[in-house]
Amino acid sequence: LSLSLSPPSSFPEPEVEVGPTLGVRIRAPIRDPDCVSEEEQQQQPYPVLAPMAFFCLKQTTRPRNWCLRIVCNPYPFICWKPNSHISMLVILLNCVTLGMFQPCEDVTCQSEWCRILQVLDDCIFAFFAVEMVIKMVALGIFGSNCYLGDKWNQLDFVIVMAGVLEYSLDGHNASLSAIRTVRVLRPLRAINRVPSMRILVTLLLDTLPMLGNVLLLCFFVFFIFGIVGVQLWAGLLRNRCFLGENHRIINEYYMSEEGEDSPFICSAPRENGMLRCSSVPPYTEGGVECTLPAPHLSSALIGMGGASVNGCVNWNQYYNVCQRGNYNPHKGAVNFDNIGYAWIAIFQVITLEGWVDIMYYVMDAHSFYNFIYFILLIIVGSFFMINLCLVVIATQFSETKQRENALMREQRARYMSNDSTLASYSEPGSCYEEMLRYISHLYRKFTRRLQRIYSGWHRLVMGCFCATKAAQGQPGKCLTVSTHFPPLTGRQRLLYQLAGVVPSPLLLELLSCPMCARSLETLEGGRGRSRRPRVVEYKNGVVRAWVGFREKLKRIVESKYFNRGIMIAILVNTLSMGIEYHEQPEELTDVLEISNIVFTSMFVLEMGFMLLAFGLLGYIRNPYNIFDSIIVIISVWEIIGQADGGLSVLRTFRLLRVLKLVRFLPALRRQLVVLMKTMDNVATFCMLLMLFIFTFSILGMHLFGCKFSLETENGDTIPDRKNFDSLLWAIVTVFQILTQEDWNVVLYNGMASTSPWAALYFVALMTFGNYVLFNLLVAILVEGFQAEGDANRSESDDEKKSDNFEEDEKVEQLRDTELKMYSLMMTANGHVDPRGSMAPPIIMRTAATPMPTPKSSLGPDGHAESRRGSSTSMDPLAYDQHSLSLSSPGRRSPLPPRSWGSRRSSWNSLGRAPSLKRRDTSGERESLLSGEGGEEEDGGQDKGEAGGNNRLRPESLELLPASTLCPSIIAEYSDCNGRTVTYDPNVNSEPKDDSSLRGWCQSVISHKLFDHVVLVFIFLNCITIALERPEIQLHSKERVFLSVSNYVFTVIFLAEMAIKVVALGFCFGKQTYLQSSWNVLDGFLVFVSLVDILVSLAYTSGNRILGILRVLRLLRTLRPLRVISRAPGLKLVVETLITSLRPIGNIVLICCAFFIVFGILGVQLFKGKFYHCEGPDTKNITNKSDCLQANYRWIRRKYNFDNLVQALMSLFVLSCKDGWVNIMYDGLDAVGVDQQPIRNHNPWMLLYFISFLLIVSFFVLNMFVGVVVENFHKCRQDQEEEEARLREEKRLKMIEKKRRKAKQRPYYADYSPMRLSIHTLCTSHYLDLFITFIICINVFTMSIEHYNQPQYLEEVLKYCNYVFTCIFIVEALLKLAAFGIQRFFKDRWNQLDIAIVALSIMGITLEELKMNAALPINPTIIRIMRVLRIARVLKLLKMATGMRSLLDTVMQALPQVGNLGLLFMLLFFIYAALGVELFGRLVCNDNNPCEGLSRHATFENFGMAFLTLFRVSTGDNWNGIMKDTLRECHPEDRHCLSYLPLVSPIYFVTFVLMAQFVLVNVVVAVLMKHLEESNKEAKEDAEMDAEIALEMAMENQRKLSATSDNSSVGGTYVGPCPHSPGQVVRTLLYSLVKQGNLTNPETASLIMGVMEDRSIGCM
Repeated sequence: LSLSLSPPSSFPEPEVEVGPTLGVRIRAPIRDPDCVSEEEQQQQPYPVLAPMAFFCLKQTTRPRNWCLRIVCNPYPFICWKPNSHISMLVILLNCVTLGMFQPCEDVTCQSEWCRILQVLDDCIFAFFAVEMVIKMVALGIFGSNCYLGDKWNQLDFVIVMAGVLEYSLDGHNASLSAIRTVRVLRPLRAINRVPSMRILVTLLLDTLPMLGNVLLLCFFVFFIFGIVGVQLWAGLLRNRCFLGENHRIINEYYMSEEGEDSPFICSAPRENGMLRCSSVPPYTEGGVECTLPAPHLSSALIGMGGASVNGCVNWNQYYNVCQRGNYNPHKGAVNFDNIGYAWIAIFQVITLEGWVDIMYYVMDAHSFYNFIYFILLIIVGSFFMINLCLVVIATQFSETKQRENALMREQRARYMSNDSTLASYSEPGSCYEEMLRYISHLYRKFTRRLQRIYSGWHRLVMGCFCATKAAQGQPGKCLTVSTHFPPLTGRQRLLYQLAGVVPSPLLLELLSCPMCARSLETLEGGRGRSRRPRVVEYKNGVVRAWVGFREKLKRIVESKYFNRGIMIAILVNTLSMGIEYHEQPEELTDVLEISNIVFTSMFVLEMGFMLLAFGLLGYIRNPYNIFDSIIVIISVWEIIGQADGGLSVLRTFRLLRVLKLVRFLPALRRQLVVLMKTMDNVATFCMLLMLFIFTFSILGMHLFGCKFSLETENGDTIPDRKNFDSLLWAIVTVFQILTQEDWNVVLYNGMASTSPWAALYFVALMTFGNYVLFNLLVAILVEGFQAEGDANRSESDDEKKSDNFEEDEKVEQLRDTELKMYSLMMTANGHVDPRGSMAPPIIMRTAATPMPTPKSSLGPDGHAESRRGSSTSMDPLAYDQHSLSLSSPGRRSPLPPRSWGSRRSSWNSLGRAPSLKRRDTSGERESLLSGEGGEEEDGGQDKGEAGGNNRLRPESLELLPASTLCPSIIAEYSDCNGRTVTYDPNVNSEPKDDSSLRGWCQSVISHKLFDHVVLVFIFLNCITIALERPEIQLHSKERVFLSVSNYVFTVIFLAEMAIKVVALGFCFGKQTYLQSSWNVLDGFLVFVSLVDILVSLAYTSGNRILGILRVLRLLRTLRPLRVISRAPGLKLVVETLITSLRPIGNIVLICCAFFIVFGILGVQLFKGKFYHCEGPDTKNITNKSDCLQANYRWIRRKYNFDNLVQALMSLFVLSCKDGWVNIMYDGLDAVGVDQQPIRNHNPWMLLYFISFLLIVSFFVLNMFVGVVVENFHKCRQDQEEEEARLREEKRLKMIEKKRRKAKQRPYYADYSPMRLSIHTLCTSHYLDLFITFIICINVFTMSIEHYNQPQYLEEVLKYCNYVFTCIFIVEALLKLAAFGIQRFFKDRWNQLDIAIVALSIMGITLEELKMNAALPINPTIIRIMRVLRIARVLKLLKMATGMRSLLDTVMQALPQVGNLGLLFMLLFFIYAALGVELFGRLVCNDNNPCEGLSRHATFENFGMAFLTLFRVSTGDNWNGIMKDTLRECHPEDRHCLSYLPLVSPIYFVTFVLMAQFVLVNVVVAVLMKHLEESNKEAKEDAEMDAEIALEMAMENQRKLSATSDNSSVGGTYVGPCPHSPGQVVRTLLYSLVKQGNLTNPETASLIMGVMEDRSIGCM
């Protein structure tokens, strides 16, 4: 709490900020300590704080008195206010000193610099310690309002205590590094001092309970997969090929040239891995493969030479024994030897970076089919769990945000009710608007003062003048001067009239709403509506001409032609900047320079015109104009500066002109408005991110500083490029880890250079940074889009409604009469006169929400009470809906809706709907007119209300034309799915044709089996497409089979198309074949297949037609797309995606703008610099000529910035964050055109790359999530209504079932006492807890198994397993006895128990048989049995309810995700088939070295292509694969395709865009939706339980009263009821709470509420 207490001299009540400080500060008095009596409390100087501290210090005692003054003073040295300035400065100073730490030099701290830092550090520590002591003395230590009561103070306390520990251990030679690292936490104290950051952090802390469940789920997954990994692959990755015979060669086992970086992991004979020792490549010498066997000279030492005349010895053929070595790959970091290492490997797989290497190693050593484990892990871990993290944070964020907003609204309403100031009325705009308002206010004040001085002076002069005139006898003229006042304008006159009638808050409201103000003017009837003020008749002609000129200019500037001209100019200018390229001719450079001057002068003219037209204040009112003017000024400055020679940095600012286009594209502007609205949150987020990165960088410097080094070939050691040796590189490395690119390499280095525990640092950094912080950013953006979407939706609804009514003039009249009626209905004190209109109770219900005071309670809702100027009775509700939707179709109201509770506050229709869905009003309608009121109304108003209410009365619908029926729902549907009418082939609108053929065709296609048969053929066709691969021989059986099957399928699909065309007609008419876009797709595919067959038949020989054939064959792979139209779920997903294309298009446009700006900038910075020299020794080479002289190759890098297209390609790779580090290093090393790069030549270029990543990758691309989620919500609305109905039905059934169950006699009523006691044991909570405890121990024992474990541990674990198995058997038997067989097997959990017991018994018997060698048993079976033990972990789910609800969410989302999965499969299928056609013949060899493709990742056949594409979709080294396909053809390559460099980027970029950006985000959308729904359902279930419990109580109550009635002899009992319902319910509540069934306070209050509603008397 931020206290601002006044000094003790006067004791008013302290004020404490209530609620979050989100823009509005509202202060409210606090009454807190209940331990002090009222009188004492009044006597205390600081009533809020503890009266006594340290048991002896009162608030008035000396030292405490001083400390209190220091802490609670408004401007103290050490202020307790969160934004205390001195404390903040000290923290910043501390950050600076921490950042100056140099790990390489400051080891012993001998230098002068280090000592200065040490002294500073001591001072800072002293400051923090003193601050802490003063606060402790002032506030006390323990207690609610005391020092340690605040979380942030606890953080401070820990930091100070760590410092004390460090100083106390200083002389004792203890290891201080661990304690020193606590210093790193000091910057975190800044969070408490920045309020907005504090809010974000508390928001994150709010999500912790839900995130806790996700974390539990993670542990679950980690344990299961970890134990499986250890059981299957412990020690396997140590396999190497050792020498078989007794040769003594330098290496004991085979190593490739890269050494241990890419080890040769072989498969032992008993495993069936992919690599055997027989496949070790032959030994090469001087580029020639050796083939000779070794001479048998066992005595002589054989070196690596041994070459004879005709060749050399192939030593590698003797590495033929596969056995376990000592090392694991990647410096020992990747293995499954124990659960810890297995977890590191699993975490790596889940982060999707470097996971394929681990998979390939395991596939080599164990079995090809291990890919199933990894793909499962990625689907469960990455796609579900990590997106669940995001979903939880996002839903929690929007909930918290809504709560905060509601709080602010209430406070603002409380403020407004005082009717005190005008300022509180106007909704605060952006900071910029407020500043402008203030400036214009000052300007007006200044001119007014000038006028006053002038008029005073004028009057004085005129007075003297008149006096002299009067003396001369001409008084007339003077009078006219003094009494000349300007006449009142219409609006002012009306104000004077209304002032006495309308209450002042309302008047303000009317004036602040521009529409109302304008209609006020029309009320006057005059022509005051013309917005331009009449030009005052000036005597001076020059002024009149000037005003006329400005008017004309204004008209020109505002005209659409002027704007289009400017837009075209901007586009052409962008084009002219984009066509620069490396080695462009001189003429082009000159032309571009001239064009730059032309465009600059154009923009200067535009700015001049606008300034003249609008004046300075009018010009800067629009922030876009300020942006324009800055760009213009910089451009002019640049042209002037260029005259001095040399290109200035200012050129880059020209690029920002591209962003000027935003002004002309409204859809884009909306997206940018969302961006701008989330800007404040995003800025706070960036501060938090910086703090986070800074903290981790300094921690990294302390842990890994100066430890990452590489040895070069000549023996020098140079630091690795990813290091923690200085603050700059530490920050870059941390940022790189946050982008997930190559973070595993840094992890391996860290583990190798320090200890395996270093993995904790990296895992923590990844978890907090990536899965919490960056998800918070996504949450901010999603929330922004949803809020904006709601506002837009309600606006568009109203526009649609207003279209259904008469023309605009009638609307105008209506509005006028409405306002007139409103002003007439008001009595003098501002209340509505009840006699004027209708019965008060209805009025009270119609007003959207009553406000705290009657003065403003009527607000704008007064419209509801007006009439249409006629005296017939009119339903207020129906009228309310119409009139309001007319009053302002597209404008924003200046006031927020008064409460979240009202479903349809009247300002809602003005565009601020807080709820996601526009609900039907029928519910409210029923509640208002419940009972007899509904029938008495006349039919006249049915018309009025049917639009909102067609659910309630179907009979009233006949009165209306179709357009007005429920317009919002129809519109919503058409809005989402593109077409309002969906074509259904089964419903044939045309009358059946008489001709028998057509009738037969129609009956065929309407048959329900027709689509299924077609689907079967499509699937068969898919299988044949999957069998295609390039290397099938021309006349082999396989090729013949595939060709024939192609003909067959083509004929079948042609027949299908023909039948449909005959039945429906081809293209003219309503529901003909070509009207459906899916049929068009089918027809196109059939046509392609026909052309393909014809072409291949016509040209059996001849080479020139091969190109066309290849293209047709590629198009054939699109056939699987037909599945979509025949699977309804898929169709919905695809239509959702298609409808979200427009908003996604807008985001793509924003992306393109940023891409183009950064692309052009990249071309300016790096064109021609991304070349390097390739050769054996390039140490002394400095430029291109040196390189060519030495006969080396001068090569351009694959990703470069030589022209705009190349730059965009490189930026796309950057934005996907895969491989961006290498591009960044190339940029840092670039020296100049034709210069050899030098390592880290220009570190400033980091700014370019990192700013691009932050703006585009993190910010703009995350908007994809926002847009897809919002559209998904829109599209689900139609389905939602159906689902809600189903859910209601299900709920009623459940209630019925529970009621029946509750009334039945329990099944265990007839049990014998023994069996009953077993039953109570089995149903008790404690048994579950005991079993949970046992399972936890069991999981622990299973996870401590490891590679090379000692014998005794194996024995211990074996006996443990026996014990656990016995316990599970006993549990199962007890439950069988308690429940009986039938009831036992009904429960799913019991089935799981039995399965676990059976598996355990089987496993134990098999192990015993093997031990006793009774039967030969394959060890793999035993291993599998051990793996299956893990099923025991699943029993934990029974207890973890929070986790179960999360899993339920995932399960509910599965059908939808299943559709997505199908779509994924289709996408993969098509791209895999295409990939086989395109890249099937690419091979990797020494001439064509590969970066991404390898023997594991190829496109040789369909299966491998599928696996490779899965790898691409996870984003692991896909840019390496793309690089390999961008091959230039050499003449000797027969199979090389010349067009690959063009096709391959399109192929990969489209695939990555679809897989990584769109589809994965739809998964997020689905999960989000279902999480919200499951929360809702949980609440409903609680209500249902409460209701049933209450009913049961009533039932018991009745029985009791019946028995008591029978026992009493017939005298009537007067007085309080002995078993009153209240009493029963209280007893019931008490018992429920005691049993632990009623943990939720809401449910309890609900029961009480239900009870009061029923208001039952004594029965």
